[in-house]
Amino acid sequence: MKVFFTASYYGKKKYQKQYDLVLTTIKKFTSDVISPEEGNYLDVINAQTRKRLEGNHALLHYEAIRQGIHLADAVIIEASQEDIQLGHEVTIAIIEKKPVLVLSTKEDFSNKIIHEYLFGAKYTISSISGTIQDFLSRVREMRQAKRFNMFFYPTQVEYLDTISKENGMNMSEYIRHLINLDRRTKATQ
Repeated sequence: MKVFFTASYYGKKKYQKQYDLVLTTIKKFTSDVISPEEGNYLDVINAQTRKRLEGNHALLHYEAIRQGIHLADAVIIEASQEDIQLGHEVTIAIIEKKPVLVLSTKEDFSNKIIHEYLFGAKYTISSISGTIQDFLSRVREMRQAKRFNMFFYPTQVEYLDTISKENGMNMSEYIRHLINLDRRTKATQ
């Protein structure tokens, strides 16, 4: 499984130990990691794009992040240092329908942001391994979706078509969204 890992550049002084811990832990479960922390993230950019962006490090960095997320099966972000760029990277991953684990030593962001592709965890040295292992297991499960056929009345199909488009989803995505919403609601009761 290919994992893209990133963390805030601005938090390196304060959180580098945590970044290293997360990266080392990810590598226990998969050797295929793309990350600015590894220094290999620029490798995902083809020669033509590299040449076009030559001299503009900020855009080259952004494109490498974008491509790394695109190529990955899952994204893990260490967000103890909150950063608007990390938030944008979470959004890119969600748009690409990539499961995202947002880790923090301070809070669990999934309590504040509800989305079927977003997972969060407040972690410690002793909990990080289990947290990442559980997330990667969940990603494997999500990749092995099962087909299920249903019958709807024509009026239900019309409604489903309309409401799913209003929410920017296809009908299957909307039904999965409703199921996940119901599961989360029941889990908090």
